Amino acid sequence: MLEIINNLEPFFENCYREISVREYSRLAKITPPTASKLLKKFASQGLLKKREERGFILFQANRENQILRSLSKIYWEEKLKSLTSYLEKQLRSDAIVLFGSLINLEVNENSDIDIAVFTKFKKEIDLKNFEKSLSKEIQLFVFESLEKVNKELRVGITNGYILKGTLR
Repeated sequence: MLEIINNLEPFFENCYREISVREYSRLAKITPPTASKLLKKFASQGLLKKREERGFILFQANRENQILRSLSKIYWEEKLKSLTSYLEKQLRSDAIVLFGSLINLEVNENSDIDIAVFTKFKKEIDLKNFEKSLSKEIQLFVFESLEKVNKELRVGITNGYILKGTLR
């Protein structure tokens, strides 16, 4: 299972990016024939969209595919594991929820990481090292309870992906 997630990493990092076979082979550090075979397999499974332009075959994440959406959530959960652990220890959280573009397959190079933490413990924490290692800005929202979240944000959070704990 992790192999498929690792193979799809460039598409999770930027869901709008179109990637050629040659570019994918360079990113994945595999030969172009192997890259072509993998990408065509993912396209036949509906995980990627495929189109041809000027003799090049380009692949892009199929953002409507539910399996790809689930794999994306697993990818981000794994990628954010050390951040999640850090937040849990520092803030003694009841729940940590990933929401926004990352879980909706709307990620591009400018996307940030939206995380809601539910805790009664208030503390300033520095996330610069995590932002640097993830190459993304982290938007951290800390709340005592879900009831104290404004309605629009509450909808986004409740539709989010729970990384730790339970939402009440």
